Amino acid sequence: ISVIKFTLVYIRNWKYASGPDEKETPLKESRRADRRKQIEAAAHAVLLERGYAGASMLEVAKRAKASNETLYRWYGDKRGLFAELVKGNAASGIGQLDQALTGSGSLDQKLTGFAVALLTGILSDSAIELNRAAAADASGDLGRTIAEFGRNAVMPRLAQLLESAKPLDGFDNAEAAAETFITLLVGDLQARRIIGTLPAPDADFLRDRAKHAVAQFLKLAQV
Repeated sequence: ISVIKFTLVYIRNWKYASGPDEKETPLKESRRADRRKQIEAAAHAVLLERGYAGASMLEVAKRAKASNETLYRWYGDKRGLFAELVKGNAASGIGQLDQALTGSGSLDQKLTGFAVALLTGILSDSAIELNRAAAADASGDLGRTIAEFGRNAVMPRLAQLLESAKPLDGFDNAEAAAETFITLLVGDLQARRIIGTLPAPDADFLRDRAKHAVAQFLKLAQV
């Protein structure tokens, strides 16, 4: 009897979490991208309500009206799903760095473009909510995911950009220069956003902050 009950519960939950059979009907790229946005928006909503420990793939599937199978096929597991949210927040800053590494322009211009993009991402409501959820996650899993796909993806690229812009006479190496620039740029802004003492900054604030950080950094670097 217990086996029958388990089977019925499993079937009921599976049906409840299922949308159209996405495995049998391949999605076009544009539709797949839209679907992923819906799923990731649902994941974000579940995270805010239940925290990282309480967020399950099944609950996200229900909210997004997708099949559990689709979530596991597209994201691998819960960590993979929330990693996509982190990557989305970091994408603009990383994209700016990748362009700067291959594009033309002065170091001042490249750093300013990157700085604005990075601040826009890490100070956004979605990024702040992810960080708050990470702070409340006793396992540390979400925090490690944020570090891996956020800071750990950005810092080597920034160091590479600064390495290519030598000489930076004010620093021992590019890694030290990158750490200094991020400190000048971000300061306590992210912490103040997380604890609720700083409202979401507007575009003018971000650009002024970026320009000031770049100017101070270039003085220290003796460029």
